[in-house]
Amino acid sequence: MPYTVSKSEPIESSLKTILVSGIKDAANVLSLSQGLHREQFKQARKSLKKARAVLYLLRDSISESKFSEEEKNLRKLSRTFRDVRDAHITEEVFMAFSKTHQKELSQEDWAEIMQALVAESKKTVETVFQEEKKLKEAIALLQAAMERIPEIKIKGSPWDSIEECLRSTFLECFEYSEACRDTHEEEYFVAWRKAVKFLRLEIDFFIEALSPEIKKWNQELHVLSDTLGEYQDLTLIEDQIQDCEESIKNKKALNKLGKLIHERKKNLRKIARKIGSEIFTYKPKAFVKDFSHSTKSWFKAA
Repeated sequence: MPYTVSKSEPIESSLKTILVSGIKDAANVLSLSQGLHREQFKQARKSLKKARAVLYLLRDSISESKFSEEEKNLRKLSRTFRDVRDAHITEEVFMAFSKTHQKELSQEDWAEIMQALVAESKKTVETVFQEEKKLKEAIALLQAAMERIPEIKIKGSPWDSIEECLRSTFLECFEYSEACRDTHEEEYFVAWRKAVKFLRLEIDFFIEALSPEIKKWNQELHVLSDTLGEYQDLTLIEDQIQDCEESIKNKKALNKLGKLIHERKKNLRKIARKIGSEIFTYKPKAFVKDFSHSTKSWFKAA
């Protein structure tokens, strides 16, 4: 099913449907563990992220103990898939990067570095897939969550909870945008990306209900998310190259690659700062007010 709210049911029911669907989709993927592909593993992680985003939207409408229990469970499960996702990204992003900069190194050098990265990531993937017991435990936890979540009690109208969650996530994005203007520290940009990605997920559940102005703003948020995502992925590749650099013979090519990645990341920081300075002239309180007016009007018109 599409991960969007529906006019055909109350907002709390619609969000719970999305929450259960995210968990169910992840469980279905893991149930195919015998012949599981990395892309499916990556998809399961995405489904769980969406489920976590919904849980945060409902946070103030459910008991704190219930929220903490389910959020901790979903976060732990999502981390189970991280190594496979990182291995997949290594090959995918490095392949794209090598095509963009193919003239900077010889074909042989690109092939050697790619081979070393693939060999390193293959070890990681094989280790994860060999942990059959861990996969079975994950499936059992997901199935148990699917049974519990429909029984979660929603206290009153969830709109206050939704608005507070969006305000809080938006404020976090705004603050990181401000902080990243004057720093090159990677952890700030990675944290900024995490916050932006979460805000993007939360808003996208309501995509059909958004006003044209917010939809346009949201498109720019997506561009920022993708820009910061590439930055984070290149940082990951830098780390993984360090892990396998001993197996790469041409150290000059390796050094040149390091400079190319450094320059690309420098440019990505510049792009991200520019987008951030433009879209975060929108302040948290004003955004939530406009969002609420647009979405509530959409539901009332149903």
